Amino acid sequence: MKNLGFDIDDVIFKASEALKEVLDKCDDEEILQHKLEIMRGEAVTEKIGDFLKANVVPTIKIAKPMQNVAEVIRKFRRHSNRIILITARGDKRFPGSETITWDLLEKYGIECDAIIFNCVDKVKACKDNNISVFVDDSPKNCLEVRENLGIPVIGFESEINREEMAKNHIRVVSSWDELEEAINKALKN
Repeated sequence: MKNLGFDIDDVIFKASEALKEVLDKCDDEEILQHKLEIMRGEAVTEKIGDFLKANVVPTIKIAKPMQNVAEVIRKFRRHSNRIILITARGDKRFPGSETITWDLLEKYGIECDAIIFNCVDKVKACKDNNISVFVDDSPKNCLEVRENLGIPVIGFESEINREEMAKNHIRVVSSWDELEEAINKALKN
């Protein structure tokens, strides 16, 4: 049995796409100047931090799942793999986000064996949970896990990370069909 670790935002759910919808309705110039940082969840100023705090939970509620995510995860679980979601989401920073996350996973039929909420150290979470393959949309998290643990890491590509992933030679996929193939290959090696 292998433990597969997945980030949630921009891996399981289209979070940055949903946040972009929220930003498209905003007319505050300072906020709009930091659109990319906001979509990455980076609170570069106090005002941006306040914007994120006010909009993360409503964004989580409207984010749609990635295509085929539920089906692919079910396949991995049928082959005795454990699915562990590792996310910065959590009630410590975003009150209510844990219940909403569980509700959305159930609504869309996305199965998992555990969720690690409020995760600020994905290397430690992967090590503590004996993760065999890790998938994240953050180039930083992918690099840290790969360099510190030496396990296969797969980056999930989005408009906010494309250049950074390529620059750091991270294996990248842009769909769950590609991800299924990449994980199967990683598990065989």
